[in-house]
Amino acid sequence: MRAVFSIFPKFYKDLSMEALADTVKGAGLDATNLVIRDGYWVTMEDLAAQTPVFVKTMQAAGLEVRFATAGFDAAELIRDASPLSVLADNGIREFRMGYFQPSGDARADLAQARSHFEQLARVCERCGARAVYQLHQNTVIPNPSTAYALVQGLPPEWLGVMIDPGNQAFEGYEHWGRSAQLLGEYCVAMGVKDVVYERDPDAADGPDKGWKKRWATLYEGVTNWRVVIAALNGIGFDGTFVFMPFYNTDDLDTMTAKLKREVDYLRGIMADVTG
Repeated sequence: MRAVFSIFPKFYKDLSMEALADTVKGAGLDATNLVIRDGYWVTMEDLAAQTPVFVKTMQAAGLEVRFATAGFDAAELIRDASPLSVLADNGIREFRMGYFQPSGDARADLAQARSHFEQLARVCERCGARAVYQLHQNTVIPNPSTAYALVQGLPPEWLGVMIDPGNQAFEGYEHWGRSAQLLGEYCVAMGVKDVVYERDPDAADGPDKGWKKRWATLYEGVTNWRVVIAALNGIGFDGTFVFMPFYNTDDLDTMTAKLKREVDYLRGIMADVTG
């Protein structure tokens, strides 16, 4: 099993590229995702010009940039795949695509998602960059069983799945061993975040009986990471772990200190499980 430890630096967007590199390196990570969105280091408008600058800045600090958090809409990429060529030209061979959103007709949503996957796989092969769908709550594909049903038979070189224990704790949890076996070669990335369940006794009479979920660190949350890593080890996982520090977002120093502890925590589990 091999895993590159990267980060989706969502809440570090006000840092300079150089400061981001120092922070990511200091947390013990191997890489950082290229985030493509307004207000970040790379935008769609200036993708071709900003991407090489970001990549070279991270590489100068000894960090990889192998995965993009892009959110590209599948239908748009099918019409115009030029953003994928920019990624591939800069050595970024995987990207998290946009989510399929429910329309209210579940069967039609699944049929459309399959059609888009079939077309997108061909586009990705031409451009040399793999589309990765992240399992996410409140989307058409929240769990491994649905994902496998929609990608089976398509080339895993160009279409993959990102499991996400945090989002799956909200919606879509399935047995990790079964999930890993089911996805197999399509399982190419994992979103690394967790949640805790809390109960407000003052809201116990409500429909949810007072139970809520909130983002938490790996060492506090409900996920059994040893079981997750064992499941991935069982399929010979070789991909990217994308850390998502979504806690203490108003205090970057505290968030970064917890992130470093998370990285150490997961590396320790990997060492124990994989020997």
